Amino acid sequence: MIKVLLTDFFNKIEKKEMKKNKNAQATFWVEELQEVTPTDKNYISVRKATRLYNKYIEEREQVIVKEPNKYLLDFMSQYLGYNGFEEYLTKQESTNENTGKKKTIIPKKIEKKSFLKRNKKMVVIGLGFISFLLLFSLVKNTANKSETCIIWKETHFEKSNCTLNKTIDNSLYKIDIENFKKVKVTKETPFFKNGKPQIWYGKSSKRKMEYFTQRGVHPETLKELDPITEYIINKYVFTEKTDKTILN
Repeated sequence: MIKVLLTDFFNKIEKKEMKKNKNAQATFWVEELQEVTPTDKNYISVRKATRLYNKYIEEREQVIVKEPNKYLLDFMSQYLGYNGFEEYLTKQESTNENTGKKKTIIPKKIEKKSFLKRNKKMVVIGLGFISFLLLFSLVKNTANKSETCIIWKETHFEKSNCTLNKTIDNSLYKIDIENFKKVKVTKETPFFKNGKPQIWYGKSSKRKMEYFTQRGVHPETLKELDPITEYIINKYVFTEKTDKTILN
């Protein structure tokens, strides 16, 4: 049943938070969902979260990792909308009894390690082509470098000379600097329009949650910003139960 729980847990992160691969899902679990600190015995690292995925979802028998303890089982069950693992277990057993079938879990496909050996010639040709493209791109970017650099100014980006310190090449990130602003959000902020996110978020180098009006990267860490979700709003904006108007 641990395998079923982990599968449901990671699938919900993928669907609800738009995290499409296991590394992104494991990182979201640890950095956004987790409520304990590294000094707590119930803390889980990104490495362990990924190992749990490998062992139980991809069914890699050679992966060695301890089973999730009661705290983690309850935590995952609560994220799925249950009071704890016991309630999740009871509901699953009840469903199986009613249908007369066990829930079938299809393991995620793992790429075969022999790919390079079987496609050596194609890989060599591909690498040569990629090297050519990179060289061409480097020459092109050097020629246009002075037109693409931007620098952060408190709440927004501005065009800048590439020789200045802390400039970034916007040809890599393609940020709409006319509409990209850092903003403070409140419960009155219009987070969505016709179901589409209007705010993006990311953590600063000091691990402070910050919000922006367009997709892009965080100006300090250069990490890709994530579109706002109901979970993040409830956790970081509506901090009081009486304030909450968006439900998970």
